[in-house]
Amino acid sequence: MNRFKKHILFISSFLALIIIAILGIQYVNNTSKPAKDTISVNENISESTISSETDSSDIQVPDSETETTTEPLTSPPEPYSPVTIAMTGDILLSDRLYQRYCEGGITGFISPLIADTLANADITFINQEFPFSNRGTPEPGKEYTYCVPTSYAHIFPEMGVDIVSLSNNHTLDYGQDALLDTFTVLDEIGIDYIGAGPDLNRARQLITKEVRGKTIGFLAASRVVPSGEWYARNAGEGYDARAGVFTTYDSAALCQEIRTAKEKCDVVIVYAHWGIERQEVAADYQRILAKDYIDAGADLVVGSHAHVMQGVEYYKDIPIVYGLGNFLFSNYYSRTTVLTVTIDETNKCSISFLPCKSQTYYTSECDAAGQKEFFSFLNRVSFDVTFD
Repeated sequence: MNRFKKHILFISSFLALIIIAILGIQYVNNTSKPAKDTISVNENISESTISSETDSSDIQVPDSETETTTEPLTSPPEPYSPVTIAMTGDILLSDRLYQRYCEGGITGFISPLIADTLANADITFINQEFPFSNRGTPEPGKEYTYCVPTSYAHIFPEMGVDIVSLSNNHTLDYGQDALLDTFTVLDEIGIDYIGAGPDLNRARQLITKEVRGKTIGFLAASRVVPSGEWYARNAGEGYDARAGVFTTYDSAALCQEIRTAKEKCDVVIVYAHWGIERQEVAADYQRILAKDYIDAGADLVVGSHAHVMQGVEYYKDIPIVYGLGNFLFSNYYSRTTVLTVTIDETNKCSISFLPCKSQTYYTSECDAAGQKEFFSFLNRVSFDVTFD
């Protein structure tokens, strides 16, 4: 019996050792397999990327829902494009010129090249030497008086005109009513005017144009009027406002407007109606006034009135064009021009001339011989300026 118990005990112990050995092997196998929730490292990461010293918190796992953002590409700044202003001398829309318009449109009285030059400029400026009106009576005792029917006014927008000067010795040829009509007509066709107004405040008012970030201001005044009754006047004690022109028989009033304009504008352009009729060389007083305007802050001074072209002068590196002549007016003097003003990035004004001739109510560019004569003339009448 004792021997039987010993055999049973031996067999039980042997079986227990076998069970323990099997369980040990199973435990080793289980610990050598990764768990289902274990994150495996991307196989594209080389073994040298993650060393034994790397903390698991330093490993960044990309989020598939996170959008990849990149900085927007910035285009290089566009090159500066100069501002261009086309300017002409005296214009009268006479009945004979209007007849040419009716027969051929704008190019019935100006050449296609001139028409393109005026239309393509950023700003086109002219001297309007007449009122637009269907009423009024001629100024008594005045040799030449002009008035243009309001139905002709649409010609200016078709020419590309943006701004006109009314500060001249024909604005009031048909009286106050005709001048007031002129303001109304220009407002209706969307053309700005300077140098005249229903009162002095409006007559001396600065008109500005914004072109590609630059503010360009225009002022005008006349040194030639038939009488003191043509002076614009504000209402005051004992008298009413009076429509008329802003004058510059001395430079003080206009210079004050220039100084004020310079505080608001990148470029200030001054138009002066001055000079002695049919005299091609600028008078001494013109030269004095022009330099006063520049000292006050003008960046360009341009004039007309003499009905002939006058010369050029530079003062403090600023151009003065004393007279542009008749652009569309009469035929006793044919030499004329389109002045192109170019404003660079530093606000400096440069000038160039398109040599032209006006004959039989038609203005066109000159041929080669005419161009040579044109610049030879400018050399004769300018001051220390040479053209080639």
